Amino acid sequence: MIPKGLFAQIGMVILSVAIIITYVEPAFRDIGEVQDNIAVYQTEKEKVSLVNDQLNSLLQIQKDVSLVDQNRLLTYMPDEDTIDPIAIPRDLALISVQAGVIYKNAAFVGSSDKSSADVTEEDPQAYTFSYSVEGTYTQVKNLFSLLEQNHYPLEVRDLSISRIEGGFLSVEMTIDTYAYRNSLPTNTLVF
Repeated sequence: MIPKGLFAQIGMVILSVAIIITYVEPAFRDIGEVQDNIAVYQTEKEKVSLVNDQLNSLLQIQKDVSLVDQNRLLTYMPDEDTIDPIAIPRDLALISVQAGVIYKNAAFVGSSDKSSADVTEEDPQAYTFSYSVEGTYTQVKNLFSLLEQNHYPLEVRDLSISRIEGGFLSVEMTIDTYAYRNSLPTNTLVF
């Protein structure tokens, strides 16, 4: 015969196992999930902290640039809304006069909007101009020197030089200038 105390002890052990299986083990599982979430949160918080540190360093670099240099940069590489298809040919005519060449023509050809997969929103937009002058070798050399010293980037794409009567050279070229694409919406605040 089995004493009553033994049944009570076996019942208590079974009850203890049932409590552990139904309550304690899920509670430990929940605690483990919370600990995993805390670890993920700490990792993500460190990543955000690194990004904020990088942003602060870039903002400090931007604040260190003088206003004169910022204005020069905006002149040198404006956004696409400020490219003036009339002002650039006028500047090319003035450069021609300064170089001593005979100005023939300068005209806006168009913007080269490349739909290539390699072009991103950060890539500058190219604006193409045709330009033709006549002059001596020294004057043409002077012209290219002045084109390099311009306030905005001018890149000679195509160049054709031919000799004409009197020892002069006829120069026909295609010139590109660049502007940043306006990728920010107008209501975006930049800090």
